[in-house]
Amino acid sequence: MIIVLAVFAILILYDLQRFIRKKERARVFALYIFFMAASLAVSLLLASGRRPSGPSQWIEATLKMIGVLK
Repeated sequence: MIIVLAVFAILILYDLQRFIRKKERARVFALYIFFMAASLAVSLLLASGRRPSGPSQWIEATLKMIGVLK
């Protein structure tokens, strides 16, 4: 798990240096942070031996939470 965190830290530092040099827009930073956070979450779940739930399970849980499904 520490290896995954180290790899992501190196990738983020490397990419942020490039973003700052090229002076990218805020939308690019937001998309970059979203995708890196999602990738990091999935990687940490896989490294801990837990399989991440699928989108269909997220939708089902959301519908149950709203009260559409019982």
